[in-house]
Amino acid sequence: MKYLRKHWWETIFVCLLISGFISGIVGFIEANETKHKLVDSLYETFRLFERKYHSKDIPSGLRAAQWLLFFAFLWLSLKIIITIIAPNFLSDIRIRFSFRKHIVICGLNETTLLLVSEYKDKKIIVLAEEYNKYAETLKIKGVKFFLCGDLSDEVFLRKARIKTANQVYVITDNDKKNVEITRSISALLKKGHYAYTLKCYTLIKDRELKILLDESALFKYRTEILDPVLFNINEIGIKYGLSTNIDKILPENRNVTPSFLIVGLTEKAEAVFLNLAHCLTMKREVFRFTIAEEDPEKICLFKKKYPYLTEFAKIEYMDNRNELCKKNRFTSIFICLDNQVEAAKTALSIRCLIADNLPNILIISGEPENWIEIFNEEGGKILTLKDRNIFLIDTLEETIRYLVKSDPEIERLAEITHNHWREKDELGNYTKNDEYNTISGHLKQTNCNQIADNYLRTFIATGQKLGTAKRNPPVIFSGEDRETLAMMEHRRWMLEKYSNGWHHGDKRNDDFKIQNNLVPWETLTEKEKEKDFAAIDLMTNMINS
Repeated sequence: MKYLRKHWWETIFVCLLISGFISGIVGFIEANETKHKLVDSLYETFRLFERKYHSKDIPSGLRAAQWLLFFAFLWLSLKIIITIIAPNFLSDIRIRFSFRKHIVICGLNETTLLLVSEYKDKKIIVLAEEYNKYAETLKIKGVKFFLCGDLSDEVFLRKARIKTANQVYVITDNDKKNVEITRSISALLKKGHYAYTLKCYTLIKDRELKILLDESALFKYRTEILDPVLFNINEIGIKYGLSTNIDKILPENRNVTPSFLIVGLTEKAEAVFLNLAHCLTMKREVFRFTIAEEDPEKICLFKKKYPYLTEFAKIEYMDNRNELCKKNRFTSIFICLDNQVEAAKTALSIRCLIADNLPNILIISGEPENWIEIFNEEGGKILTLKDRNIFLIDTLEETIRYLVKSDPEIERLAEITHNHWREKDELGNYTKNDEYNTISGHLKQTNCNQIADNYLRTFIATGQKLGTAKRNPPVIFSGEDRETLAMMEHRRWMLEKYSNGWHHGDKRNDDFKIQNNLVPWETLTEKEKEKDFAAIDLMTNMINS
């Protein structure tokens, strides 16, 4: 039945054709014009339109056959005209009259294919500037509506019924083009009637550019017509990949100071640092990082780009990773090389050098064609990567999973976090109409990021993941433990501010990204410390909820 619905045009043509032939055969048999009945009747049916009959002489079967075959011929002609002469005509008609609350994807690449897989039960329109190697895969995945044109042209965007769409993903490989497309979508929505607020996810690969765009009027605020959300694959993918795999990263023995080896100074390595460097042990010891990088220029650039990281963690630089692995015992190892082939070879090489299945090795992968999973296929005598405690964090898959599925537990906790910080009057009533479902996607992502950071702190404090750390009696952090976690929260906030371009000053000025509280925990006022204590108390409530 599903096949018939999918190929409805061909189904109607075949039904008309078969019905016409059956009626013709029956008609000729009734007219006694054939000697060999079935075979001759079939032949005569093919010649039906050559036969000359007076209206009164035509048997009912032949009359029905003539009309059925005429409609079959007409149907086939219409198909040929639409397919060859006006191929987009039927698609335009169907999109115009049957598409509401659908998904529009601007761009055709591996990210598109992952989105299509996640939204396999939804109506999808894919827009691209040209036909490429991914187009055939789209057809295999069942996407019928694929339009080519200028993605930033409002007339072309109108063909995809942007005004009635539910979500739009702007995911070309060009950051500048993605911003232009989002601006065109915003301009189009401002013209005339719109059905509801459109959620627009825009990919920006350059993290520094994303930081600047986050503050722009186009992306910072939600309006009645558009709710824009910027996302960076390394930023989101690694944050949520680390959070969900935290039990593979940190030691089971919480009395041991974590020591990490990072192979390769890439954007992925930077994201790992920005997510882990603020953490402390419950004894207030900073984490230790050793960077294995042979290119001195990359090391120099990294030091210039992140001079503040030494305030948060102990960092060493080495060029011979083989000797490192033989002499040192790391808590876990991150392979952050850009080339996936080299990453897999390096991970297996390190495992053999250590000659032990510990520590865990995590390959941070961001390449679209994720062939590395072939090493995890079971069968034969060769151990899979998982058997060797080598794990893959696919930043692209993690990002798409986060954007599309929106982990209900993270969303629930993010809403609790948002409501906790909403302004209230003396009677405890909220002073603003800013419920969680009305705030911008930008703010929602900020709340979700805080929950992801809580996964790290919860595991450090309890040895269990958030969501599984519930205990009876309830978990209570008091005294030094509570203050240690509050210190960690302040360090997280500081690292986030630094990485977003803020710097310290005597007086706060948001316009110039000056913040007077970018100081060590010990020098904060008691009033400012209370904010961090409140965040930890909220986290404690989440653990026990």
